[in-house]
Amino acid sequence: MSEGVSPARRVAYSTLSSWREGQEFLEDLLEGKAERAALSREDRRLAHALVFGVARRLRLLDFWIDSLSSKGLASLPAPVADIERIALFQLAFLERIPAHAVVHEAVAQCSQAGVSGLKGVVNATLRNFSRKRAELEQKLATRPNRVGIETSHPDWLVEWAIARWELPKATLWLNANNEIPSSFLWPLSSRLLKSEELERAPEEKGRSAAKHLVERLGIGELSPEGEAVVLPAGTVIGDLPAFREGLAEIQDPAAREAVKLLDPQPGEKVLDLCCAPGGKTLQIADKVRGLGELVAVDSSAERLVRVSENLERCGFPSVEVLRRDLLEPWGDWEGRADAVLLDAPCSGLGTLRRRVDLRYRITPNDFAELAEKAALLLDNAARLVRPGGRLVYSTCTLSAQENEAVVAGFIESHSDGWRPVRSGYFPPWLAPGEDPPFPSEAPASDASYSALLLK
Repeated sequence: MSEGVSPARRVAYSTLSSWREGQEFLEDLLEGKAERAALSREDRRLAHALVFGVARRLRLLDFWIDSLSSKGLASLPAPVADIERIALFQLAFLERIPAHAVVHEAVAQCSQAGVSGLKGVVNATLRNFSRKRAELEQKLATRPNRVGIETSHPDWLVEWAIARWELPKATLWLNANNEIPSSFLWPLSSRLLKSEELERAPEEKGRSAAKHLVERLGIGELSPEGEAVVLPAGTVIGDLPAFREGLAEIQDPAAREAVKLLDPQPGEKVLDLCCAPGGKTLQIADKVRGLGELVAVDSSAERLVRVSENLERCGFPSVEVLRRDLLEPWGDWEGRADAVLLDAPCSGLGTLRRRVDLRYRITPNDFAELAEKAALLLDNAARLVRPGGRLVYSTCTLSAQENEAVVAGFIESHSDGWRPVRSGYFPPWLAPGEDPPFPSEAPASDASYSALLLK
């Protein structure tokens, strides 16, 4: 253990170092390292804040380091850059820790990282930051790629956003991606309400169940629509009795739109394709209440384990979980399903605030490849729907190439058998162009696209 360096900061440094070297996804890295270090709950929260905060602000932090270093960022050993990133994030965005303590820990961490000889460099950079903050802001304002640096997004993604919305709306979206996401706990109405209450209209039923849930929890507050509980920051979901007992599920509001559009009914044959990790499967199971047939399908056996665990936790034993390569035709179910949900693999542009490292992994070339795969999945999914049945195509991206273009291509090639009914983005302001008008501040949810098609 390095003297003067907290366990949370040691884990944060180790996680960011491994991530920089290209090892695994950021969340998986942090979880593994925090587990091995046996971090306390408080230290886990701090390590999470440091790791994800640095990732959210990486380009801005690197701009500061490059400007404050006499020979620039490229001249610094990688461990020094990581130490300075963590410390600068704390100084700029995590003000609950006193500045002198941040500087002391960063300097002490140089010994742990094997760069003791550069303690003076780290100390000088951090102390200069406070003195030169205004100067740094003026320098950034002159950069042609200011928006990308300021919001810590790749320049190509900034250009994509501006082309989609124009600068004001694009900037709102880019800044929203750096906000800490809220956690929404949704009640499972079939587990919380009496039989007579289950016959109410969906919105009324959801609000009634949410009131039961928030009373049971004793924490959180009802969402603006009154159908979910917004949990306080730092809540450990697994510690909530209502969650452990299978009375509720964690899901972003944007992820729920596809099932709302599909509107599965008790007694129907329903397929949930590309179902992992299973949030939409639980949402469907709660609506059909064990009546009819629900099959959750995914190509990943590993991810299906989690789907099965969630179904068992929530008491939905009648749901069949099936591994299948959905890129291949599926004759057993051809023309049988009343309702099919295809949650297609996508670039995930609607989840950047939650999947913090995704912005650095995706490229413009991914859109075409993913759209081609989605089109094949949609074609195969359509074969499973009976005449008069319905199909919802959904993604968690904002890429028109993966959304509108895929649906339009499908309708064009199936014009005699399918018709589009409704499609759109959630939240609605994320649709391309300036209409609908954007809000003064972005909503707390992710984003999604859904299209309802009838056969």
